[in-house]
Amino acid sequence: MKIADYKLTVSEKFGYGLGDLASNMFWQMFAIFMAKFYTDVFLLGAATMGTMMLVTRVVDAFFDPMIGTIADRTQTRWGHFRPYLVWMSIPMGLTAVLAFTVPDLDGTARTVYAYATLMLMMFAYSAINIPYSALLGVLTPDSKERTSVTSYRFVMALIPVFIIVNATLPLVRYFGGSDTSPYGWQMTMLVYSVIAVLLYFATFAMTRERVQPPPKQETSLAADLKDLLRNRPWVVLCGVGIAALTFGNIRNTVTIYYFENVVPDGGGYFGPVMTTGAIAFILGVMATSPLAKRFGKRNFYLVSMSVTALLTFGFYFVPPENIELVWAANTIINFCAAPTAPLVWAMYADTADYSEWKWGRRATGLVFSAASFAQKFGWAIGGAGAGWLLAYFGYLPNVAQSPRTVHGIVLMMSVIPAIAAVAAVAALWFYEIDEDMVKRMSADLEARRGPEPDGEPLPAAAVATPAVASLVQAVAPTVEVEPERDATGLPAGGPAAAGHRRAPSAPRIPVLAGAPEATPDGTPQQLSPQELADLQGEFAEILQSGVHGLCFSPYVGAQAPGSLVDEAQIRTRLGIIRPYTRWVRSFSCTDGHERTPRIAHELGLKTLVGAWLGTDREINEREIAGAIEVARAGHADILAVGNEVLLREDMPEDELLAYIERVKRAVPGVPVGYVDAYYLFERHPRVTAACDVVLTNCYPFWEGCPREQAIAYMQSMYRRTVDVAAGKKVIISETGWPHTGSAFHGAVPSVEGAMRYFVDTYRWARQDGVEVFYFEAFDEAWKVGAEGDVGAYWGLWDKDGQPKYV
Repeated sequence: MKIADYKLTVSEKFGYGLGDLASNMFWQMFAIFMAKFYTDVFLLGAATMGTMMLVTRVVDAFFDPMIGTIADRTQTRWGHFRPYLVWMSIPMGLTAVLAFTVPDLDGTARTVYAYATLMLMMFAYSAINIPYSALLGVLTPDSKERTSVTSYRFVMALIPVFIIVNATLPLVRYFGGSDTSPYGWQMTMLVYSVIAVLLYFATFAMTRERVQPPPKQETSLAADLKDLLRNRPWVVLCGVGIAALTFGNIRNTVTIYYFENVVPDGGGYFGPVMTTGAIAFILGVMATSPLAKRFGKRNFYLVSMSVTALLTFGFYFVPPENIELVWAANTIINFCAAPTAPLVWAMYADTADYSEWKWGRRATGLVFSAASFAQKFGWAIGGAGAGWLLAYFGYLPNVAQSPRTVHGIVLMMSVIPAIAAVAAVAALWFYEIDEDMVKRMSADLEARRGPEPDGEPLPAAAVATPAVASLVQAVAPTVEVEPERDATGLPAGGPAAAGHRRAPSAPRIPVLAGAPEATPDGTPQQLSPQELADLQGEFAEILQSGVHGLCFSPYVGAQAPGSLVDEAQIRTRLGIIRPYTRWVRSFSCTDGHERTPRIAHELGLKTLVGAWLGTDREINEREIAGAIEVARAGHADILAVGNEVLLREDMPEDELLAYIERVKRAVPGVPVGYVDAYYLFERHPRVTAACDVVLTNCYPFWEGCPREQAIAYMQSMYRRTVDVAAGKKVIISETGWPHTGSAFHGAVPSVEGAMRYFVDTYRWARQDGVEVFYFEAFDEAWKVGAEGDVGAYWGLWDKDGQPKYV
């Protein structure tokens, strides 16, 4: 199914939004009235309240990633995240009522009760809101649809503001007779909790999960955390979230204090001003989706938060006795700040895509739980800061405030939160996912995932118990038959752990999928005899007209990396392919391979000469010396210093750069490049800059891409390399498709697939003027041990030198 087919209905967007309406029945109560409740009803000191806010929220923040990892591993017939809306809604309501209950206790016991109930309430909020937030990332893979959903979500999230600011104090008075009645606050929270539980059930019923992790993805918590911490856009958004929540929480907490203690007779204006601000916020959220589509999420956020910071700072100069100006300023600030909330959560969903795009692993729950972790740090800083600042400025409950306290409250409404808003803007400057990258990621992931089945994506399964059983499963060590792999698919111990030497003929490894080969569910559709004959004719026409280049290894019989190759076998094998190619690519300048460039030149072929680099520095020195000697003898048209060294993590970037610069100095007249997977040139701009020519390996097969989408996916790999090459020539140094062996996720080896991939690759290459080295000329039997059964069958000729397809 294409991304365009994942358009959500209005009813599903509305249903998802009901979940945030439920959450904000609690959140808005916490944000607007909790500090007031603790200082004026529960009678905690402002400093004690501030410390409690910090401690409980920081502890709760560390609880968030645990919830996210458990949710990612929860398997039910309803999905990973939706069940938590049912499981945790009633505990959420009960703990909220307990938190707004004043016990018949004194002194330390009362403080302990406040800590304990606030902590339990925050745990319950995390256990329902993190899966709810993560649900956004799996409703649809369409980034624009997710932005639209977040607009619904945040419009619905503002409805509780009307309820909370206008109904809370009247309800408290109705149930308890005064604004400071403990019973009144308890019963008011009970009413809100019942409403929220019903709304959570509605969200469960009206939504559906569609986006799944890559097939066979290992659920390693360590790997998930590693991916998260190296996900730079996510790290940036965490900084943005901390700053933005600090801005919002300080200002929201102190607003009621501002109207009761700064604005003359302002208590009666609090509800109407907050209501107007909420309307403005809703209008701002409604404008988010079209403006984000026009200007991009990142750019729109920068403008929105910058204007918000400027206006908030200007609020310091607004005379509090001028209620009309106070009202207008607050309304405009709310309108300008509104888009930042849906934008940041939509960008978090993009960072989940980014992780899957870069490393082949998707942990949506962890992304959103860790995002919540950062948000709660901002909430903790804002809440604690508000309490501490009130104490610092001398606030005392239920009495007239001193001029110093009044001035401090004004600062907390203006200058102090404005500083936090500026920090959010500064952090987002480093966010790299723009709309062009979002489109590229969406296209690549769509190609990689292949067709999606219709109907419910998740089979019925036993419901995972969300408490003890899932927690044990999430944190307990597991026994693996396969060696543990890192995000590139390499065994964790490096090449040695794989049981073979990474050697001159460049055995392939899974680049992004990070999982062993999958067993195919079926065989490719067979062509009719006429269709097969037509395809063979196309293949023969392309091959006989000559391709740009072939990857060449001269091994025969039982030879393998480390075997010495002689001149006769090199000449014989080159003689077979000579009529069909203009270039050959070699992989080594030791063990006899250094003869290949000279013989190729004698046969009229051009050469891309490789120096194989690995972890053995002695061998590296021999390779570099051999490459320089070949080039000085005039037999290297292009030199490739290293092949997938960064992918295998055989050496640090600086060491690789030293080798490249050394070769460039030694043979100044020869173009020098480096070979690696396409995306590593994005991650290592210094290596890209050091190359005279950029040599990119593009393997849709090893990323599990079905053959039908493989050419489009390979083209996107090439374009990504071109985008970072700064105008330098980019050559596809390896690409290909095997004719037999085990499938790798959606990529299925077949004779027809291998021929079609070859034909389509060179038709595109000729049309667009792209230089492509096809992998490879000859099958290599030794690769079965290195790459599984598929590894030995990438050649256009078999291991005995016989043509395979014509």
